[in-house]
Amino acid sequence: MTTIASETTKSATAVAPTFGMATIVLMVEWIVKQLQMLKEKQSQIESQERQIEALKKENEQLKDSLDKLKNRDSQNSSIPPSQDLLKKPSDKSKRKKGKKRGPKYNHPGKTRNGFGTPDQVVSLELENCPVCGTELEEVEQAPQKVQQVAEVVEQPVEIREYRRSLYKCPNCGWSGYSSLPLGVKEGFSYGGRLCSIVGWLGYGGNLTWRKQEYVVEYVFGVPISQGSIAKMQRWFQSSLEPCYQQWLSYVKQPGVRCVDETTYCRDGIKYWLWVATSDQVCALLLAPTRSSAELKSLLGEDFDGILTSDCFSAYSPQKARAKQKCLTHLERDLKALSTSRFADNREFKKRVSPILHRARTAHQKYHAGQLSLDELQRLRPIIESELEAVLNNPPKKGWASDALGLKNRLKRHWNEWFTFLTHPEVKPDNNDAERALRPVVIHRKVSGGARSDWGAELVAQMFSFLETMRLQGNDAISHLCELLSLAGRSPPGLEIS
Repeated sequence: MTTIASETTKSATAVAPTFGMATIVLMVEWIVKQLQMLKEKQSQIESQERQIEALKKENEQLKDSLDKLKNRDSQNSSIPPSQDLLKKPSDKSKRKKGKKRGPKYNHPGKTRNGFGTPDQVVSLELENCPVCGTELEEVEQAPQKVQQVAEVVEQPVEIREYRRSLYKCPNCGWSGYSSLPLGVKEGFSYGGRLCSIVGWLGYGGNLTWRKQEYVVEYVFGVPISQGSIAKMQRWFQSSLEPCYQQWLSYVKQPGVRCVDETTYCRDGIKYWLWVATSDQVCALLLAPTRSSAELKSLLGEDFDGILTSDCFSAYSPQKARAKQKCLTHLERDLKALSTSRFADNREFKKRVSPILHRARTAHQKYHAGQLSLDELQRLRPIIESELEAVLNNPPKKGWASDALGLKNRLKRHWNEWFTFLTHPEVKPDNNDAERALRPVVIHRKVSGGARSDWGAELVAQMFSFLETMRLQGNDAISHLCELLSLAGRSPPGLEIS
């Protein structure tokens, strides 16, 4: 620009005698203005180019976010498998072959070995030939074909009538009626075992009250009303309360606890069901908020065990001897990066995933007897140093936004990712808590929530009971019948085998 101005001044000086000084001054001013305008336009162009680059980058990020939303499934996000779309390859040659159907390998199987002694033996005889009608002769030397069949009888429920006379003591003057047998409630027309089956149908089978009424009337052959079902629910609550309080006390004791939470509506208002699981006991707590205060109510202020959870912020203030963050959540987010538009995201996943896989494999080898406890514990600082080397050596331009978010998460909970290598009794995920909440989520979708305060409390009690029975390998229906029979008497102790 300086060169152009100098040349313009020389030219104006050369033509000065011809045009006059005033004309030359005007020409120079005009040229200077044009140069200023050109400089402003160049500045605007550069600014617009920067805006275009920023918009391109933002557009790529939006496209990447849209691709992540389109490709979300249970493998790379926290959505349940029931929401996965069926993705069948159009080319049959690309479909997986040789994959075993059914349970996983080494899964303990179950074989039906018959029913034992039959309640009724029916001999099916044939007198005449079905072809020509001639009288038949039985072949005595040939063995009989025997087939046992389990069938529902026409009246599976027995109606019992208890008659009690009034008695009076001639010595002390006491008078009264004899006690009803266990499982029978004063003034209620349905026994404990029938009520236990109805309770399992409602919470274990997730049937609505109308469907429970249908099963009792048309399968069991017993008339019932929804009012009677409501009385059963009250009976469940009073019977489960003593054991439920014992389970709440048990999860506060030192040990490994997997925790999680989910929403549940009480009379149309959103509440939260918090769950804490151990190896043999599960306890759910209904709370109005999702804050850390509710977790402290569940586990206690000074919990001295090991806490396994996801990365939700409410778990951070909770005191614990050690903490383990769920690797499965992290691995899902890493898997989502494998289809990212940004190479840095894919590179982050490529470098971090093998480290996590190595830690999981070592934990599995320990439980398979292939690694000693000392070898497993010595592996933790090696794994952490490898991961730290990845996080501290990003690309020249830095990690992309998604990879950067995962890096910050890893740094924020740095001491909580590989606790399972130091304490092998800890699992590297919180699947136990999620497994305990899954029936609650199904029940919530079927019922839409509870309509009363006591009904919502019963949900926490009943699902705590069902999951505890599953963990202990007990029959839920027979144990619920026992609790109903003991209602109003001394509560049974906490059974831990």
